[in-house]
Amino acid sequence: MNQRLIRAGMALVLALATGGAGYSIGIGNATGQTASVTIPAQIVAAPPAGSVRVIYSLDKKQNDREIIALIDAAKSHVFFAMYEFTLKDIADALVAASRRGVEVRGLVDAGESANSYDRPIIKELMDAGIPIVTEKHASGNDGIMHIKAIVTDQAYALGSYNWTNSATTLNDEILEIGTDEALRQTYENILKRLLDAYRGNSAAAGAAAPVSIGTIAYTDASAHVGSLASVRGTLVNTYTSKTGTTFLDFCANYKNCPFSGVIFADDAKKFGDFSRYTGRVVSITGKISSYQGKAEIILSDPSQISE
Repeated sequence: MNQRLIRAGMALVLALATGGAGYSIGIGNATGQTASVTIPAQIVAAPPAGSVRVIYSLDKKQNDREIIALIDAAKSHVFFAMYEFTLKDIADALVAASRRGVEVRGLVDAGESANSYDRPIIKELMDAGIPIVTEKHASGNDGIMHIKAIVTDQAYALGSYNWTNSATTLNDEILEIGTDEALRQTYENILKRLLDAYRGNSAAAGAAAPVSIGTIAYTDASAHVGSLASVRGTLVNTYTSKTGTTFLDFCANYKNCPFSGVIFADDAKKFGDFSRYTGRVVSITGKISSYQGKAEIILSDPSQISE
């Protein structure tokens, strides 16, 4: 099975797993028939005990305020893992929680936290004494940290929602907020496991400005895995999987190509129509990572691609 099918399948399984967990709680009956589900009207408040509510981002465009309500209601701890984090109001709420004695710990993606738009947020948190770590997989692979979740001693929230302005006001996003104790504890166990495993991998290095090695040809990218660079070549084709992941191909046969650009579904809407780049020489800027032995750069902002 080729890497695109594997990656698309993994994304689909994760999405189904997340949705399936919510579906199995209090839905259905002994005969196997599905009962109707009433989703409460969206409010900005910490959820009451034993509740679950599912929020569609564009109904009220206030998912950030929902997250802040959870942080403000926390009494002992707040653990979070976030792929892309640029919202200062959420960062300010985390700092305020830490100052009132709540334990706050965070996990961010190594690549995203080093970008110019995430870096100020990470620096604010770390300057306030909040421990922020990045992923460092035991296997040595360069997989990303793609979780988007927060767990407090009172509740949890997770879904597709990154802590960004576009995810709050422009994107189609789902956010599930709940207080079921079994689920809350399950999510907390996962986050604590990762926070402890990556404890020695501080995000401080990413919060400092990375130094680029400059512009290189796409054929040389595999020799510079781990470096920040602008990789240049002719964009031959683009492909979008069923899960919304877009691949930027620099070879007619992507299977034998040493490099590609990757844009996950959460970020794809920012970029618009890629056809304007097809057949043109472009530069893709970012941290070069490796996936199944091939070099790639993950793009999350349109500024990363230029002619």
